[in-house]
Amino acid sequence: MKAAVMKMEVPVTIDRDKIQSKINSGAVAVNKTGRRVALAYVGFWAFTYDRAADVYQDGVGLLEDAVKRGERMEKVLNQRLGQVERSAAKQFNALQNHFGDNVEQVTRTVTETGVGFEEQLEKQVEHVLVNLGIPTRDRLERLNQEIDRLNAKLDEELTRQEAVHA
Repeated sequence: MKAAVMKMEVPVTIDRDKIQSKINSGAVAVNKTGRRVALAYVGFWAFTYDRAADVYQDGVGLLEDAVKRGERMEKVLNQRLGQVERSAAKQFNALQNHFGDNVEQVTRTVTETGVGFEEQLEKQVEHVLVNLGIPTRDRLERLNQEIDRLNAKLDEELTRQEAVHA
C-alpha cells in the first residue's frame, strides 16, 4: 500500500513588514514581562524589608513598655517597703518601750527586796540578753577559748606547711 503524500505549497511572497512588526511586538511584550518580573522581585524584597522593620519597631515598643511597667512596679514596691519599714519601726519602738518598762520594773523589785541585788540584776540582765539572742559571759568565754584553740591549730598547720615547702 502506497500512501499518497500531499505536498503543500508555500507562497513565495513573504511580507517582510508584517514579520518585522510581529517581531517588534513580541520584543515589546518580552520587555514588558521582564520589567514586570524585575519590579515584582524588587517589590517582594521591599515588602520583606517593611515587614522586618515593623517587627523591629514592635520589639522596640515592647521593650519600652516593659521598662515603663518595671518602673511602675519599682515605685509601688518602694512605697510598700516604706510602709513595712514604718510599721516595723513602730513595733520596734513599742518593744523597746516595753523592754525599758520591764527593766525598770525589775530594777525596782530588786531594789525593794534588797536581797542579793547584784545577783538578781545579773540574772535578769542575762535572761534579757538570752531572750534577745546575745550570748552570756560564760558562753563568750567558752567561744574565746575555742577560738584560741583553733588559732593554735592553724598556727601549727601553717608552720608545718612552711616546713614542708621549704
